[in-house]
Amino acid sequence: MTTERDDAHRSPVLLPGERLGLALDERCPEFEELLLTPPLHGIRPDGHDWLRRRYAEIVPLVLPAALRAVERGEPVDGDCLAQLRAVAVASAEDPRADVSVVLRGALPAIRVFALVMHTATRDRAVTLEHAGRTMLAMSRAALVAHELGSCWAEAWAQQRRSAGDTAAATTTGEIDLVAHVPGLDETEEQMLALAAQGLSNDQIAKETAYSRQAVAWHLGRLMRSWCAPNRTALVSVGFVRGWIRSRRDARSVDSALRPAIEPAVERPTTRDDAP
Repeated sequence: MTTERDDAHRSPVLLPGERLGLALDERCPEFEELLLTPPLHGIRPDGHDWLRRRYAEIVPLVLPAALRAVERGEPVDGDCLAQLRAVAVASAEDPRADVSVVLRGALPAIRVFALVMHTATRDRAVTLEHAGRTMLAMSRAALVAHELGSCWAEAWAQQRRSAGDTAAATTTGEIDLVAHVPGLDETEEQMLALAAQGLSNDQIAKETAYSRQAVAWHLGRLMRSWCAPNRTALVSVGFVRGWIRSRRDARSVDSALRPAIEPAVERPTTRDDAP
């Protein structure tokens, strides 16, 4: 059970939105100097240069807003987050980026903040109240670093995924495959063409509105009929025999063959035609 005397010696709890009183938002130059040469232990060595370049882009952009959020207990400014996402989108085109480095990108910033806080408490006589505020500052800094790192990583990953989807769509458009096989119905031809494009049974099932088991049965029947031990061999047989081709090539072939396969017009027999 606590007493009034205990309450008198307890550090006041700082609620969200209440200033810490550490003047962190006035120490941008000090933090910036440390963050531009961040401690990178724990980060893959081949990602050090990439992460240093990202810090050089990000630190001047987000540091004032980040320190203000820690000092005042407020959310990071929305405009700052929008600019951070824009930088992440631009960085997504760099093929040297590694996801493990991206996910650990906020660690150097947290280490720098911890170093500054530790130095501040070591070099001065620390009261119980100041120690409590320092601990709260570390908690807020960890949350802010997580928010910034997550915001950057999400925008980066989303852009890479969008770029990958666009590339896949472009590729599919260039090699959109169709199958025309004697003895197969339209559904089996569609399944074969989708298998040739690399789709799984689950994906083929969604495209054809058949069950996964039905797709497996149809493709399995084709494998047995064509003596193909697996899907790769099945598709290879289709390409070799000319039963699978790109839709563009198929249209070209149809156009070229159409005049040749039109029924001949009968004409009267003449003396020259007689045996």
